[in-house]
Amino acid sequence: MTPLDVLNDLRAFLTDKMTAYSGRTIDGKAIKCFTGFLPRAMTPEAKEKLCPAVVVGYSGVADRADESVVSVVISVVTRDPDMIHGTDELFHMLEYIRFCLLDANPACDKYDVKNGTMETSVPDDQPYPQWWGRIDFEVHIPQPSGIDPFLLGGPEHGRHN
Repeated sequence: MTPLDVLNDLRAFLTDKMTAYSGRTIDGKAIKCFTGFLPRAMTPEAKEKLCPAVVVGYSGVADRADESVVSVVISVVTRDPDMIHGTDELFHMLEYIRFCLLDANPACDKYDVKNGTMETSVPDDQPYPQWWGRIDFEVHIPQPSGIDPFLLGGPEHGRHN
């Protein structure tokens, strides 16, 4: 189990959840889910086609004595030109994702979202008419236990001391 496995599994989990969520929204727009980063878009039209979107990434991995901790970052991006209520969909999506993760904990039947590590934030500086926010939390995965000699360049793989 690697950090990338965690991200891909969480993306698949959220893809299913966001498909169900899309069916309940007013306009029924499909919500795209990505691993790592939102694809780059140079034009306003391309940016509009990406929204709404959920991106599952991480801000780092910390190795501890008996486990590794993946700091997961879920970013949500919506687009709405309404200057009064344009953020409503963003707030709804953030809360829906938060609820889904906590309700299905351990997420994907294998990733324990540690109690007290989940934090949702929406920065004041927004790229209008896009709106974005994020959910940060920690997932603990097992520490690697066996080391493949090939990765270390052992003698059986051509390296001699």
